[in-house]
Amino acid sequence: MKRLNFIFAFLVVLLLGAGVFAQSLSTSKNSEDFAKDVAVKKGVDEEKITSVEEVDMNSLPDEVKIENIDETTLAMYKIDVEGENPIFVITASDEKFKKEVQNFANRVLLNFGLPGKVENSTFLLSSTGVPTSYESGYVMIRDGSITGLSTSLNVEETLNGGKAEIILYKNGKPLGFRNTFDMYISGYKTDYDTMKEDTLNFEKGDVISARIAIPDEAIVSEVNVLLEMHYGG
Repeated sequence: MKRLNFIFAFLVVLLLGAGVFAQSLSTSKNSEDFAKDVAVKKGVDEEKITSVEEVDMNSLPDEVKIENIDETTLAMYKIDVEGENPIFVITASDEKFKKEVQNFANRVLLNFGLPGKVENSTFLLSSTGVPTSYESGYVMIRDGSITGLSTSLNVEETLNGGKAEIILYKNGKPLGFRNTFDMYISGYKTDYDTMKEDTLNFEKGDVISARIAIPDEAIVSEVNVLLEMHYGG
């Protein structure tokens, strides 16, 4: 059995509610140089190194038997050594990590809701307690797209059954992306839906609002809505 040398370089990342903090990351070219330097420090003759190349995590070499590798922020490099078995170095992937950080930074969450009982279809309040409407709501400050919607609510009375819906509006027009609840059984209910980026787009200056539509003679309460958006780079 071939003997493999795995050398791990650890990247410490601290995720806080206010932001993301991480040590400085090198460029892709420097990552290859870093992998080479690690091998040299572990006793590999630099003059015998013939190549350093990144390994496709979805198509690992036969020599590598590792399951559940998180390829989001990790990269593997194969270092070919003249006359010896290859060395595989696992290290932080600067490009992948930067992409994930940028993607995380571009995510925005907006809150809508209504406290107490709701007996009629109505627009929801913003997180500041101000009612939204066909004309008023959150004003977008950049171009972007809606990527997710989730809702929790309590169905208190369901005399006629039917469905309740959380409906999103852009500039007073429904977007067609919503959460839906069956009203035949009372109790707490949740729903969530996601959408790919760049599908349901908006532009800076657009107004986003939300409304709950409920059947006649139905009562809900404790409506909490979370809207996920992705701003363009």
